[in-house]
Amino acid sequence: MTEETTPDDIGLIRILQPATPSSFRLVCFPGFVNSTAYYLALAELLLPTVEVLVVQYPGDAGDPDDLCHGEGEPVQDDEELADRIFEALGDWTDRRLAFFGHRDGAYLAYRVAQRLERETTALFMTLFVSGRNAPGVHAPLGPPTLSCRIVALTGNHDPRTTPAGVRAWRRCTSGRFDLEVLPGAQRFLDNSKREVVNLVHDQLMSISIENIENIANVKTIQAE
Repeated sequence: MTEETTPDDIGLIRILQPATPSSFRLVCFPGFVNSTAYYLALAELLLPTVEVLVVQYPGDAGDPDDLCHGEGEPVQDDEELADRIFEALGDWTDRRLAFFGHRDGAYLAYRVAQRLERETTALFMTLFVSGRNAPGVHAPLGPPTLSCRIVALTGNHDPRTTPAGVRAWRRCTSGRFDLEVLPGAQRFLDNSKREVVNLVHDQLMSISIENIENIANVKTIQAE
């Protein structure tokens, strides 16, 4: 595990297995400050296929005992913070990418994903959004802002989401959309760690070589 210090107090914790290069890099956007430990535990189960990069927000003391997703200071969905994270990820887009955002970390991941698709040639494959309704649920429909796959996760008794609100992530992409409902309420992510790992792994492995080549060709055309 290595920790990369970046400007403006944005930290990036990288978990990898040096002997076996990973096929994917999963960037995790926690929903709470001081909640990186959960994602470090996920990384152990995803290696070596998926290398994990965890965003450390300003004010995160990196407490290894903080595993809770139902308590603590929530992350704010902030455009400036998303811009700083985007800049911090500049050197980490050299392989197939996916984002995983929980609670308001899902909104940050969505903001960064939009800039990544719009401004770079990175192979951005999948956005996992967890425990949040889609932005602008009751706003008029506009064109999709992403082309990647979106996978939305929710608990079947999560009081912070609604079925319609989670399904509304479908309209945020012109690509594929999948909805995954896990057992549990506010802490469904903690209680279904193995299921989440299997879901992330299977979703990423299901992306065919042909789809990857198509994305690469589109990126090349956009860059010209």
